[in-house]
Amino acid sequence: MRGGTKVLARFRVAAIALPLVSMLLSGCDDTRRDPQSCHTHTCDPGYVCNKSYRCVAAPDGGAADTGSDASLGLDGAPTSVSLDGAPPSDVPMVEVGGGDTFAPVVIDAALETAIDAPPGPALDAEIDSAADVPLDLAIDTRVPDAAGTCSSDGDCAGQTPFCVEWRCVACKTSGECQGGAPICSSSHACVSCALADAGCPATTPACQADSGRCVECVSNDGCGVATKPICDSASYTCVSCTSDDQCAAVGPSVCMFHLDGRCAADAETIYVGPRGSATCSDTATSAGSAQTPYCTAQKGVLAARAKGRPLVVLAGARAGGFTGIALTAPLTVVGKDAIITPADFSDGIGITSGEIYLRGLSVAGSAAGQTGIGINAQATAGATLILHMDGCAVTGNPGGGILLGGAAFDIRNTRVDGNGPGQTSGGATFGGIRVDSLPASGPTSLKLVTIESNLAPGLSCAASISGTGVLASGNFVPDITTSCGVGNCATASPTCGAQ
Repeated sequence: MRGGTKVLARFRVAAIALPLVSMLLSGCDDTRRDPQSCHTHTCDPGYVCNKSYRCVAAPDGGAADTGSDASLGLDGAPTSVSLDGAPPSDVPMVEVGGGDTFAPVVIDAALETAIDAPPGPALDAEIDSAADVPLDLAIDTRVPDAAGTCSSDGDCAGQTPFCVEWRCVACKTSGECQGGAPICSSSHACVSCALADAGCPATTPACQADSGRCVECVSNDGCGVATKPICDSASYTCVSCTSDDQCAAVGPSVCMFHLDGRCAADAETIYVGPRGSATCSDTATSAGSAQTPYCTAQKGVLAARAKGRPLVVLAGARAGGFTGIALTAPLTVVGKDAIITPADFSDGIGITSGEIYLRGLSVAGSAAGQTGIGINAQATAGATLILHMDGCAVTGNPGGGILLGGAAFDIRNTRVDGNGPGQTSGGATFGGIRVDSLPASGPTSLKLVTIESNLAPGLSCAASISGTGVLASGNFVPDITTSCGVGNCATASPTCGAQ
């Protein structure tokens, strides 16, 4: 049935090719059509459509082919299918049922020949003509994208790997950009933040112009979290403060690095001692403010406790310290060139309960005035007492340097010299530091402490404590009692003694 197979193949090709041709030619303007053209309509009776799509006289006078291709039998009205130049005998008759009448369909002889031929280059060569080139291109070829154009990301590569609005670009969002060009501009190019027409993302909102990078901050003004107020100049990230110098332009210029790393604010501070041209007062309504600081430390500390202020800033030389203090909330006392001179027959600082941080304070007693203990931290019965000291000096106190009774303590970078001899209520004589009894819990630690030239034992303890970098020398023997369990580092260095 070779003939039957051929005609079915031809009709399949016609079914595919003719709609494509129709689509390609449907845009032609009606004013360009003429009766001699068979691009869009059949030729008149007696004419056939040649390969140039022109109607020419039929060789057989337009009569329907006889034989096997004569009739398709649609409601009794024969419909001819002419295969130009093909022998009538090799096209069998195809019966089509229904009530419709089909117009003649003309297929080039070249197309018939191409179908009979084996597939391959010859197929295109046989059906090519000046008129069917568009169809040939539409079926057989894919026109490559022009340079820089695309329909998907897969069409792009290299430094422009993304497809946006038919163009290959460097980025779609800033997430595809990095380094010194972290911003995806409106033209989809990765650019420096200094040149971007859109801001840096919320996580890194500041532009570091020199590097072109988006960073967390470029100055302290860009750090909005209280516990991270400092913009680190190396990493351009917001970090906790580590020194008072970093907080120089904020409130009392105090870094609370021992707590949470925030720069203290005026609203949480009680001021004691003059600041610039401010005049101190213990009785003014505004006493304790930066403009009107208290004159005496005792008044300032009691006001801080009463008002719930966590910070007292002491400035300059203060006659008299603060004693008999029972705290209900942690209190920090920071000295700004502050020297406390205890009153006659009185201790410099006396704490009975609570938690206190002493930083940058000097407690300087007077042998002539018969002052008492420099710092007396003895917990009342059942009370918890914690003493923190950093960067302090306790000197010349006839009653002894530091007495710790039932108090937890963390004393570091502190000098204790020229004190004593003092005596505890239990009769123990001490000069520098005396640990008279240990607390139920909490630290009992000395770190980088210098204990020198005290007029009784430098460090004496009722039980073992922790000591690192303790330098004791020149004290009335011994420098450190064995009961303390602390070694003597002997030679001052960055790891031995107060810094």
